[in-house]
Amino acid sequence: MKLLWILTVATAFALSGCFSIQSTRLSRGGEENVHIANFGWYLFDCVPLATGNADKSSRFPTVFFRNDVTMDKIQSRMRDYAEENGKEIHDLAYHNHDSVLLNVPGLDFPLPIPYVLTYREIQLSGVLK
Repeated sequence: MKLLWILTVATAFALSGCFSIQSTRLSRGGEENVHIANFGWYLFDCVPLATGNADKSSRFPTVFFRNDVTMDKIQSRMRDYAEENGKEIHDLAYHNHDSVLLNVPGLDFPLPIPYVLTYREIQLSGVLK
């Protein structure tokens, strides 16, 4: 029973989502490049299992059964970051990645078992001036 509990917790953390903000100062007059990413796992492409926690005041990086992989939450965090640094956002670009096929290690092709366990990722980057 104890081993089952440990395996369940380990699997939950292995499949958990991640939210990150990374910034790099550019050499051009105090500009800063900011990259924000969030991803998560979903059941049948609609029930969020584990996603990165996009809450600004959060202590835990992952949330369960809450959808935080949305463009409005990512954009909100970008606006908050720009306001904290007293800068304006320019040249926004985003990337959206959804995966609905199961990749099995050792096979050269993904198995067509759609919408059982899916993966979503949203990335947003921009220049702060």
